[in-house]
Amino acid sequence: MKRVSVFILLYLIGLSLVLFVLHYQLTLSFHQNSQQQAQVEVESLSQYINSRLARFQNIPGLLASNYMIRQGVGGNADQEGLNHLLLEIGQSAGADDVYLMDPEGTVLAASNYQQPQSFIGSNFAFRPYFQQAVQGRENAYYALGQRSQEWGFFFSAPVVLDGQIQGVITVKVAVSLFEQDTELLSGSQGESFILYGLDRVIFMSNKASWRLKQWRESERYSWQQIAQSQRYLDLEQDILVNQRFQAPWYDSEIWQLPLPQNIRQNYFYAQANIPLMDLTLVLLLPDKPGLDYPVSYLILAALAYSVLLALVIHLYRHQAGYNQLLYTRNSLEKEVSTRSKELAKAQDALIRAAKLATIGQLSASINHEINQPLSAMSTYLVSSRRMIDKGMYDQAKENLYTLESLVHRVHKIVAQLKQFSRLEQQEQSLKPVPLQQCIDNALVIVGPEIKKRHVELQMDLVDTEVRVEALKFEQVLVNLLSNAIDAMETVGHKRLTLVAQISDQDVVVTISDTGPGLDLLQIDTIFEPFFTTKSEHGLGLGLSIARNIMLSFDGELSAANQDTGGAIFTVRLKRDQN
Repeated sequence: MKRVSVFILLYLIGLSLVLFVLHYQLTLSFHQNSQQQAQVEVESLSQYINSRLARFQNIPGLLASNYMIRQGVGGNADQEGLNHLLLEIGQSAGADDVYLMDPEGTVLAASNYQQPQSFIGSNFAFRPYFQQAVQGRENAYYALGQRSQEWGFFFSAPVVLDGQIQGVITVKVAVSLFEQDTELLSGSQGESFILYGLDRVIFMSNKASWRLKQWRESERYSWQQIAQSQRYLDLEQDILVNQRFQAPWYDSEIWQLPLPQNIRQNYFYAQANIPLMDLTLVLLLPDKPGLDYPVSYLILAALAYSVLLALVIHLYRHQAGYNQLLYTRNSLEKEVSTRSKELAKAQDALIRAAKLATIGQLSASINHEINQPLSAMSTYLVSSRRMIDKGMYDQAKENLYTLESLVHRVHKIVAQLKQFSRLEQQEQSLKPVPLQQCIDNALVIVGPEIKKRHVELQMDLVDTEVRVEALKFEQVLVNLLSNAIDAMETVGHKRLTLVAQISDQDVVVTISDTGPGLDLLQIDTIFEPFFTTKSEHGLGLGLSIARNIMLSFDGELSAANQDTGGAIFTVRLKRDQN
């Protein structure tokens, strides 16, 4: 009887020890997994926010080169049309507001022009995103909207006209868009997140009661400096009461924060950076352990009065559950390691693809610009060979001079391609050039193709000069003439017409053909890069390059269909009156 009592006593002591160790290990495993999960989720959220912000960051720089926006800061744009353009851009980009300001910070046009809180006429010169942009730097900023009273991210870029900063284009994205997305991405386990800057003010969170409170006092800025920045308008200082402590017996840092109705919740803490906005992202994972001490005591008390078999079965089930938990954790760690390696490989592949795309685009541009002079050289070489065979040495000599000029032209094209995107240098090289001379040089290249395809050429020109860079203007003419010849491939009567007219300040050159004309559904996109109707050999770069050249001359290039059939391209240039 005594031995049985001792055995039971030892059994109960051993059982108590096993349950205690099991409880400790389960809680430790939960703490470790929770900390790892918090770190993985904060990295995922930060990558998502950084990628979304980077996408919006590039939009103002692209809009600053838009022709209508440049006209808007110059005072020449249709106000209604410009407002509508900004509205369409905002809707397509997913932005809340897009608005254009003059150098003094006054809004000239805005996408919310139809709304009661329209920005038009408001002055935002006090905002740092305007002050940075008007000094020539693209800027990203976050603040509470002055008119809308909504939190938002602001992206701005200077609008340069004639080498001078004439305005600022700004794109605003509501914080609520990110809060909704990040709340969906953060899972369904009650995770919370906050986003705060160097001033420690919580700018974004999925907990409404935490927003616009200080996570803690800033070491860099006093509250007076924060208030003077007007980033949060008339916000009063309110520090979010939070406590940090070490979990007993476990190497885990726990944060305790308030919830509504005076409830305080413990969280696991992980953070990541949002460098574009100088923000810190914090993810808080609720501390909800699988077992707690009162439950353990109840289990221990119940097991003390259970039979041996029930106790063994119960212990076996606990051990099996623990093993399953370890197996699941190891499987997750292996899967995370495998996914990380796959992500690294995918990133390397994207980098290689980007490099190949850049090389391909440059090769395509060079090929398009020199293809037509090379075709003309080939025709002149064949012609010269036949003239030499027939003893026509003088005519062959003239062809050789022409070939020499074409070779020189190809060298100049290659040398100037890398300078093409620098508009400020191109504008400085503009000089008066006879219009007739440019057209004659272009016809030297496309002339053999006109004869080969039996195209009737009609010209009605005027004796005048235009301010251009001669070689690039000839490239535009060659491209338009070649496109017109190709468009008439399938028609019987092929007629190419060049007409030049002058006004007080402008010279207008039209190039029309008798082809099938332009597709009305595509007429607005023919000037976009890589858009082409030549499915077999077209690269879609010619018209895009031609329009950019014309914009660098402060000119225009447009396209339309003629009433009598065929397409007509209109080139408008400044007339030299000196």
